[in-house]
Amino acid sequence: MSPPNGLDDTKLSLTEHLGELRMRLVKSALAIVVTTGGSLVFAPEILDYSITPLTDVLKARARVETVLVHDLKSDRGKELAERLGEHARIRFHGTFSALEPVKEAVDAGISKKEPIELVLVDAKAIGDDGALVSDILEDAEPTPYVVYLVDDPKSDIVVELQLEGALVVLDPPRNAALNRIIRRAAAAAGKATSGDKLVVLSPLEPFFAYLKIALVCGLFLACPIWLYQAWKFVAPGLYTKEKKAVLPVISSASLLFIGGGLFAYYAMFPVMFDVLVNQMMPASLTGSFTVDNYLGLLLRVTVAFGVVFELPLALAMLASVGIVSAAGLKKYRKYAIVLAFVAGAFLTPADPLSQLMMALPLVVFYEIGIIFAVITERKRSRESESVALDRVD
Repeated sequence: MSPPNGLDDTKLSLTEHLGELRMRLVKSALAIVVTTGGSLVFAPEILDYSITPLTDVLKARARVETVLVHDLKSDRGKELAERLGEHARIRFHGTFSALEPVKEAVDAGISKKEPIELVLVDAKAIGDDGALVSDILEDAEPTPYVVYLVDDPKSDIVVELQLEGALVVLDPPRNAALNRIIRRAAAAAGKATSGDKLVVLSPLEPFFAYLKIALVCGLFLACPIWLYQAWKFVAPGLYTKEKKAVLPVISSASLLFIGGGLFAYYAMFPVMFDVLVNQMMPASLTGSFTVDNYLGLLLRVTVAFGVVFELPLALAMLASVGIVSAAGLKKYRKYAIVLAFVAGAFLTPADPLSQLMMALPLVVFYEIGIIFAVITERKRSRESESVALDRVD
């Protein structure tokens, strides 16, 4: 016969408790192994998708900063401007109708640490004084790669430009010619064409990369199972009514854990890499990022955010069994805020934005946990009053 309070009064020795814990851990590990093995089937596709937040930032960094000098009213100028704006390897800064504003654009780009690296110039924009872009930008550092566009290859201006050592192409340039120009400008600016790819340092590293990314997926896919095993381990210490909440608790915990990982991947990673690569890394440096280091960061940060997102549910459960109280959580709020930023510093890269993006959810979830604790305490108080009234009757 079960006790009236609904607690399991079975007495277990320390050895039996350890045996129970080992069994739960083995079942959890087996679940992760199975889901990891299933993820290995799609590991190449998952790996390509998982590195997207970093490769997108690297592609943006490798784009060639470009301006066009052309007649804004001509169809050729409009068509070329449209092509430049849609080109994946270009960040297009606009079209000018004369050479003079190019100097201002170049100076502005240098001051913003986004120097103009390619200038396409309609040869007709050259003034009567014969001043070339190189004359106007002779003091610019770095100097842009300049290409002149001509519609008549037999005109006198072509000979003059070639005598000056300038590169001349037909207007509008064919796609192949435009791509060659972009590659040369990128090389002149020190931007490698393969700068959006991650590096492997050994022949075995791709294999271990597949294992790591499959492990990340397996850990998240198996979370309902290992969360259920954790629940079963602590269930003997719970009341009967609390044991009946297994389905909503495990479902909520699983959704929160997966939601934390998705938040890290879709919200934090793009912003974090943009800050680290585009804003904190100077233009004089070229990064080579290894897939091993990236996947290590992916595993650490996504799992950390998954755990962080469990905080409201954990506080609610602790409040329901009387381990913590709303008053106690409010009392230690300032310490929790400090610990949130400390955790953000340890679990994320060193940049302040990443630390903030982890600390803020921790603080918000702590406040939500206080709300849940208040609701739980009121519910327990009403139940206690109801039981007391029944005894009086």
